[in-house]
Amino acid sequence: MKCATPIWRRCRNEGIMVLQNMIFPKKGICEEEELYFHDREGTATCEDGHLFVPKGEAVSFLTYFNSFSAGKWREYTRVRDVEAVLEFEGRCEVSLCRARMRGEKLERELVGEAKGARHEDGRSCLPFTPGQEEWIYYVSVKALEDTRILGGGYETAAEISREPVSIAIGICTYRREEYVKKTLETLRTQVLENTGSELGSHVQVFVSDNGNTLSVDELSGEKIHVVYNKNAGGSGGFGRCMLEALRSQERYSFTHILLMDDDIILEPEAIFRTYAFLSVLRQEFHGYLLGGSVLRLDLPYIQNENGAMWTNGQFGVLKSGYDLRQESNVVQNEERMRVEYNGWWYCCIPMGEEFGSSFPLPVFIHIDDVEYCLRYDGHIITLNGIGVWHGAFFNRRASSMEYYDMRNGLICDAIHHPEYTKKRIKDRICHQLVAKLLKFRYEDQLVILRGVKDYCKGVGFLKEKDPVLLNGEIMQMGYPQQDVSSLLEQCRVDKYYQKPSEQELYHPQPFSLKHKLSLNGWLLPGKKDCIPIAMGAHPRFWYRCKKALLFDPDTQKGFLVKRRWSQVFVTVGRCIKARRLINKNYESVVSDYQQHAHELKTREFWEKYLDV
Repeated sequence: MKCATPIWRRCRNEGIMVLQNMIFPKKGICEEEELYFHDREGTATCEDGHLFVPKGEAVSFLTYFNSFSAGKWREYTRVRDVEAVLEFEGRCEVSLCRARMRGEKLERELVGEAKGARHEDGRSCLPFTPGQEEWIYYVSVKALEDTRILGGGYETAAEISREPVSIAIGICTYRREEYVKKTLETLRTQVLENTGSELGSHVQVFVSDNGNTLSVDELSGEKIHVVYNKNAGGSGGFGRCMLEALRSQERYSFTHILLMDDDIILEPEAIFRTYAFLSVLRQEFHGYLLGGSVLRLDLPYIQNENGAMWTNGQFGVLKSGYDLRQESNVVQNEERMRVEYNGWWYCCIPMGEEFGSSFPLPVFIHIDDVEYCLRYDGHIITLNGIGVWHGAFFNRRASSMEYYDMRNGLICDAIHHPEYTKKRIKDRICHQLVAKLLKFRYEDQLVILRGVKDYCKGVGFLKEKDPVLLNGEIMQMGYPQQDVSSLLEQCRVDKYYQKPSEQELYHPQPFSLKHKLSLNGWLLPGKKDCIPIAMGAHPRFWYRCKKALLFDPDTQKGFLVKRRWSQVFVTVGRCIKARRLINKNYESVVSDYQQHAHELKTREFWEKYLDV
């Protein structure tokens, strides 16, 4: 596949506003064709950034990147009259269609046609007005002779008032030099210096380098600002980006800050669509977040998450496992659901009057974005075509994360769900302790208990404890991960481990009757072999296991664990200890966070916290 950089079309006159551009697969970003187009015979090909459609071939653009979510544009923006535009060379039939789900069936309708469109015209415009019903609009093309599709998209020619939008992109990084350099190069060449788009003059990029390893002089410029930051984790890095955006507010008049992870793959058109959508947002939605979905790097057509819920300390990810090559999934992906949380792999936050006292909590890493998003009470918008690719999270189970997940989850609920009872909280903690027992990760129970203990210390602990020193203490706990590639061979990894199918990844089998009756095999003799098990696997994989090598299939790092009956009694004791901690401190610590958590969100606190 030979691909070029995306083409952002210049408006022919000031009366036309481009809402979204038609884009094609790109080497180095994504080459999964069915996220961009469907061809009936499989003969359409990408050439030099264009799509070549041979005579007789038919192409549909009912895809994740090239369909138009008319229902959401109508609800949230001032856009009413839209034109689907196709720019081409050759002769073809161009049709405007729309689709929606009726139960489990995909329903399609023809909206308009441009039959026999010719090369001399070079441009087909099919107008439509989105109604109240939920439809996804798309273009389909049948080549009457060899045809080259140059571009297109959706635009509005109607007079429409646009709000000024200026975006500060905030990226937090820690010793991931190659990842962040690639992201910055993509932003520089295809956004900041793209003379074919108005977007470049409305974006500035701020990078918080928590590892202090990037070359500030080499990477910084007129529109990219790299600053060294103390290693206060992801929340500290994103907090620093927010702080730098505020400090530059008078110069750049930022309206939004777009927070992004450093290890993503970014389709730059997502930023253009974010900008266009925000510029015509209706007044009543100015305070909403605009979130991006996250797709897998290893399976780039599979969506990990498109928004999420937060219930009793657990993530309820939405639309997880969708294969976005499937047209029905593209349509279902725009189904309206309440979204309470969107990860900071791609999350655009309005910088309104209260932004200066609305920093994240200083909780180092994990659930900082959950707590922040819960402040918006479900006022989060997602949109097909706005998203990023990210590595899978399933097997990243460092012991230190058990501390932050437990402590930060409890803090989050103390602030947003003070109605939760002691029993609910105690049961949750004990459930996690038992989960570690089932996976033989007994030392992680101590990490979890440390999280509970520090949670009970209240707001003052977060104010006074140095995050760098605290993280150093936590990193010494639990299980250090080492290269286990040689051990994997000895444990016959080819026999025991198979990469899970897409179905198994998102719909794992639950415990069977034999697992339940035998306490997952603990009541039965253990297998003699040392069994290699992926860290993120379901506990049923530990069935009758006596010794296991837990590992991350991507990094080949891991550690050995063993089944020990004595740890059952130790776990009971640790559950009792956790319950006593909650019984003693719960009401007072919830009251503390209710009354004083706001003190951790101010600009003044963060300048002191980060020593800047």
